[in-house]
Amino acid sequence: MATSQTKNVHKVFVGASPALSTLGTLNTGEIGFFNEDGRRIVAAGAGAGEVNSADVSKFKIHLGRAASEDLVSDIIETSSMSDVVWKTYAARANQVTTIGYNGTSGSLPVTNNNLYYIRLYIQELLSSNSDGQRMKHGVYKSDASATQAEIAIGLTGSLINNFLREAEQYITFKALCDEAVTAANDFVNNITVVKGSKVVSVATAVTWGTGPTTLAVGDFVRMGSNGAGTALTDDVYRVEAVDTVSAAKTFTVDRPIQIAGQILTAASSDAEVIAAATGAAAEWGITLTGADLSFGAPDYKYSIARWETQLENFGTTSAVVGTGASPGLGTYEAIASLEAFCQGFYGEIYRDGTRNVHPAELLATSAVAGGGYDTITFKCSDSKVTGSFSAEVSPKVVTLAFPATAPAYALSSTADGIAELIEDFSGTALAVT
Repeated sequence: MATSQTKNVHKVFVGASPALSTLGTLNTGEIGFFNEDGRRIVAAGAGAGEVNSADVSKFKIHLGRAASEDLVSDIIETSSMSDVVWKTYAARANQVTTIGYNGTSGSLPVTNNNLYYIRLYIQELLSSNSDGQRMKHGVYKSDASATQAEIAIGLTGSLINNFLREAEQYITFKALCDEAVTAANDFVNNITVVKGSKVVSVATAVTWGTGPTTLAVGDFVRMGSNGAGTALTDDVYRVEAVDTVSAAKTFTVDRPIQIAGQILTAASSDAEVIAAATGAAAEWGITLTGADLSFGAPDYKYSIARWETQLENFGTTSAVVGTGASPGLGTYEAIASLEAFCQGFYGEIYRDGTRNVHPAELLATSAVAGGGYDTITFKCSDSKVTGSFSAEVSPKVVTLAFPATAPAYALSSTADGIAELIEDFSGTALAVT
């Protein structure tokens, strides 16, 4: 009676991508349905050791495991099933906010001797002593002959510096310039960048273009990625110093480099120079992008960075949210979090302190085929009459998670797959969302 009297239970079965088995034993990671006496349930043409779904009023969910017995649900009555929904995987989306030029259009307002102020009201991720949000900022005071380049680079550097002491980088910042991408402005030699460093090393001469021209203080450098070239949405840095004398040729930029350490090759146009005068006359902007946060169920909950941007002394210019933050559907982090939480229904309650002694054993994997999980979720209930002759009804929710590539055992087109059988049990077609 203990199981039936456990109310509001949520159970999750996380499958893998094995082939669809026949009869008895399930392949490892395969989800299948069996009746009370252990026979595999099929949609039609039941053979030895199988039973037709039309003859079933109760069933159990099995998750195949090679090294041990299947994981098995309690008995589910088909008549109690409701609200059956198939949700397809959707990747997470990190927030992207732009101020001024965004890679297509826009500009920053230019005012001499002006204090530009960006306030970021950030949603608190772990704990809160500030009504669920806290404030970070970027500040720049323009000079007597201000340019968009000066303002964009100054504000980007200020924002980066203000976030340096954060335990985790949850927002990244870039300065954008609308000067067209052109191979004619490529470096003559490969350059090597190190994330977090301002110093860039050059293979030999620090030159660019067909001239070639020696890189000068005040020029700008747009940095893409190895082998992929550059784009208008790539970060632009201002050159602060150039060393053409030392054996190791280098140049120094205005702020710590934000891209991953790599070699940017001249042959692939991975980095290009924007001359000082050209950059000063261009349109500029700033991009703020949410970063993927650390995750490890149950130690770190699944979170995404969210913030509101407020501008001061920017005239009529406003911050534009190009992409809103979304946790997605069926992401590895979401399924792992759900799996870890649901283990509490089975007595696995070590969420603090002793969790290092009894770590959660999760089937959800970040290497899941298709990048995430589709899910089939339904409600059901377990009803028993107790010794007091009162009916004990225990509401439950069941989630079946399987790779987004939809392995054969989950396809609605597979006659004996779980999608087809659930439609038989519930009497309705699966609503796919």
